[in-house]
Amino acid sequence: MARPKKTDAPDLSEAQDLTAGAIERLTCPPEKLQVFLRDSKAPGLRVRATPASAKNPTGVKAFVFEAKLNRQTIRRTIGDVRAWTIEAARQEANRLRVALDAGTDPREVERQQQAAKAASKAAAAVQAVTVGEVWNAYMEARRPHWGVRHHADHAKLVQAGGVPAKRGTKGKGVTVAGPLHPLMALPLRDLSAPTIEAWAAREGKTRPTSARLAWRCLKAFLTWCAEQPEYAPALPSVNPAKTKKAREALGRAGVKQDALLKEQLSVWFDAVRQIHNPVAAAYLQTLLLTGARPGEVLGLRWEDVNTKWRGADHPRQGGGRARDSAYPVRLATDSRPAAPQCLRVPQRQPGQGGG
Repeated sequence: MARPKKTDAPDLSEAQDLTAGAIERLTCPPEKLQVFLRDSKAPGLRVRATPASAKNPTGVKAFVFEAKLNRQTIRRTIGDVRAWTIEAARQEANRLRVALDAGTDPREVERQQQAAKAASKAAAAVQAVTVGEVWNAYMEARRPHWGVRHHADHAKLVQAGGVPAKRGTKGKGVTVAGPLHPLMALPLRDLSAPTIEAWAAREGKTRPTSARLAWRCLKAFLTWCAEQPEYAPALPSVNPAKTKKAREALGRAGVKQDALLKEQLSVWFDAVRQIHNPVAAAYLQTLLLTGARPGEVLGLRWEDVNTKWRGADHPRQGGGRARDSAYPVRLATDSRPAAPQCLRVPQRQPGQGGG
């Protein structure tokens, strides 16, 4: 049998001792998708060649491993022939062969490795994320469930401050940073109980009222974080804001002194009804009788008042569903005696806007 010439393409029907020359002469006919040149020294090792294309004028050649496991063909790419030596490819093929003989599927091993890398990458990202970034995600996730005002209050708690303003600056001429702003730059993983307790001790000395509100919002925020798979690994199992030390540092809310005693009500109503401005008188009485917020009463329109059932729907500040308050209403046009008269809402004169 004549010995093949060095310029001849290798015989693909038989396994051969792989050499650099044989790999170089290996080509894939244009009518085929791929061809394989088997190695005689490492069972399962092949060189795969694909036809030439515009992107790869000489085609692509790579070492691959092919074998059967449970009657299924397993084929794994080892690497490009330009990057791997023949000996290194044989060693890798033998390693895969040993794993396969032990019943281990290389594909499953690779999937597990990729999953582990993805989990490690995700864990590293969680460890690096800041409280401010998660707070923004929290506000966006809760937006459908909050009113506009409630959402704005959460944004105000973390604002940086330093913006020139004429009001609400405590004489500084610029806005004051929100109570939670000092925590926003911290990594979420560092938002521990001692950190929150130190924050509470500082804020409790200067603005305990707003700090108590911020603390309650912070507890709700951390509870939400613990329910999110992407953030839970960065937090301890117990909410770090729920500590006795933090609560005591912020103190208790003081008892309000701006309240009317039962014995003072008749005097107060007599004085209010003597106010010459009927709108102001009605406004003050409505506040006392209903417990509504000032903004809710100021936003009332005649269409909000139910004259039949003696109630009113308070338009919710910042949008959202109206809050119903079934309080007694007496209109100035109501001829029936009020016993006692609870409230006289002045009639809107022609040409006047609702209010």
